[in-house]
Amino acid sequence: MKRLVLGLAGGVGSGKSTIAAIFKKLGSRVIDADAIGRSVIDLPRIRTKLVRSWGREILADGRVDRAALARRAFRSKKSVARLNRMVHPEILRRIRREIARASGVVVLDAALLYETGADGLCDRVLFISAPRALRARRLTTRGWAPGESARRERLQLPAAYKRKKADYIIDNAGPKSRSERQARKIYDELGSPA
Repeated sequence: MKRLVLGLAGGVGSGKSTIAAIFKKLGSRVIDADAIGRSVIDLPRIRTKLVRSWGREILADGRVDRAALARRAFRSKKSVARLNRMVHPEILRRIRREIARASGVVVLDAALLYETGADGLCDRVLFISAPRALRARRLTTRGWAPGESARRERLQLPAAYKRKKADYIIDNAGPKSRSERQARKIYDELGSPA
């Protein structure tokens, strides 16, 4: 069976993981770039680079504490770019490997799809849309400090750019059932890439 890669894009807290889970339920293979990133930051050679740049304070029990790393690395575009240079080549290598082993509709859930060039691995891109206030509320319920989502979003490409580049858009501001209907329509439209 042939493969078709659908990348997910959207602002912080737009619900990319929720949409990825819906596609998984429909039969897609989901590649979670965030999960890959969690394993990559603890590779000894990468962890050493991270500690050199942001100090031993980013470690907890010898492992990289992602929240501590985020507090230090997400301070400026320059700092984020340095972090990306350290971790994204290995993340992209692992994503490519997973894509090569997959068939059918493959969903790439990558928070920084455009920023890392991972959109180049995709046949189509789906933008997940949700109002900024709703996204901020979602992240606050996950323990993010007020204003953190806006601060991080300023360090990424604008949502309008991502939306314009996308092949599909899902409005993820309403009930989950509506998002499921939109995802099903896109999944059916993609068809079986046989």
